[in-house]
Amino acid sequence: MKTAISLLHYAAALIAVWRQHYRDYVSRCITSGFIPATFRPLQYLARIVSRFWISVQVGKLKVKGRENLEFDERLIYCPNHSSMFDVPVIYSIMRRFPRYMTAYEEMRGLYGMKAVLMGACGSFPVDRSHGKSVLEPAVNVLAGGEPLVIFPEGKISASGQYLPFKIGAALIAVNTYQRLGGRERVGIVPVQICLPGRDEKTALGPYSSMGFKWRKGVTVTIAPPVWVDGSHVVSPEKLMQEVRDKIVEQPCPTAFE
Repeated sequence: MKTAISLLHYAAALIAVWRQHYRDYVSRCITSGFIPATFRPLQYLARIVSRFWISVQVGKLKVKGRENLEFDERLIYCPNHSSMFDVPVIYSIMRRFPRYMTAYEEMRGLYGMKAVLMGACGSFPVDRSHGKSVLEPAVNVLAGGEPLVIFPEGKISASGQYLPFKIGAALIAVNTYQRLGGRERVGIVPVQICLPGRDEKTALGPYSSMGFKWRKGVTVTIAPPVWVDGSHVVSPEKLMQEVRDKIVEQPCPTAFE
């Protein structure tokens, strides 16, 4: 009997320690700039789920410029952001598993499981009101060889109208290039996501309200990277304007400048 009670006490102590570690990790996962560890099997599963999800709720996914996904260099992918479907669409097509800068408030919920799962799939939290606080972590990620996905508009444009592009991606690219001593170029890849089934009223979600209203397919156009390589010096503003121009010039019946 004493042995059984001792084992129960030991198990209770282990559970208490595990719960505290879990709470601490969840807290870090929603702290701006923290880079959670990824879990490759979960990333593969998330890619499969994303592809199935898009095929069911959006329809056929067409990719133009797929060759621009083949670069093994340090890249930041910059898609336009006009619906809640954009993240699973991008996750579906990437050859390399990217890191996502994600608003920390989006990682809350499900008793912390949302933060843990999103972090394991590649997200890391950012505070959009203090963007400079995540510059260093993002540079560390990119310099370490992991690609980044950044939605430079900063929020979903429900109307489909292209919003001004923030300069964060350019600052990360330039700082990474400098961190590498100018020995390796760093690229920003313009990506246009075109959804002919646009429904402005449900663009912000939730997915349940989007239903099958968007089921007219999606076309993703990937332009060649805009390189930071020292061959010419431009301001972050001009660099992002070039990225934006390459997206805007792609035809899409439901997007406008």
